[in-house]
Amino acid sequence: MFLSSTCLLSSSTFARLTCVTATIRVTRKKADSYQHGDLREALIQAGLKLLSTGDPAALTLRAAAQLAGVSHAAPYRHFRDKQALVAAIAERGFRQLTAAMREELDHCSSRRARDRLVALGVGYVRFATTNPASLRVIFGGVLGADDVPADLTAAGDEAYQTLRQEIAAGIGSGELRQGEPDQLALASWSLVHGLSTLIINGAIPAPASAAAERELVKGLVGLLGVGLYG
Repeated sequence: MFLSSTCLLSSSTFARLTCVTATIRVTRKKADSYQHGDLREALIQAGLKLLSTGDPAALTLRAAAQLAGVSHAAPYRHFRDKQALVAAIAERGFRQLTAAMREELDHCSSRRARDRLVALGVGYVRFATTNPASLRVIFGGVLGADDVPADLTAAGDEAYQTLRQEIAAGIGSGELRQGEPDQLALASWSLVHGLSTLIINGAIPAPASAAAERELVKGLVGLLGVGLYG
């Protein structure tokens, strides 16, 4: 579902995102080794590092190969072209996003729909703000609609269904208003994605702590629940 779909950074946000970018480590081939060892993973990390600049044109197979310390022809053993590498990066991002949301959900002892939606929202925001390059690949239009392989579609659907299933369960239990699950899921997804983007772009301050982050998401989810009309 989501596959078909400027603010100046504050000093604190810029420092945080610079730190995140610095944690993208590209393993280079050792000078005395004939092969890299895990070239596919190194190329994915190299692609993320190149895309973290915010310029999609910065990513080429040649540039990724240079960061990984291999020949310009080596990437073609794993990726037929640049778009295949971008698709692999996007699939990885979706898998990590799903894992982040499910981790928060696993830590939620409540069965209340609202509490579980907050957990999913916290997982989303935490992933997005610590992996801005991945978020840019997933939702930034870097990959064209004609370049979406089946594995990437499946990864995107898995992330979406993680949210939709909770929405559908809440409707079924009567905790959430009756309605189309996809519409309610889109409203919820848009809220946390918008919040994440505002934080990443420095339009609003990043929460000072995990507790503050949770309270922010909780408040917004609550506002979504009651609506803007009092």
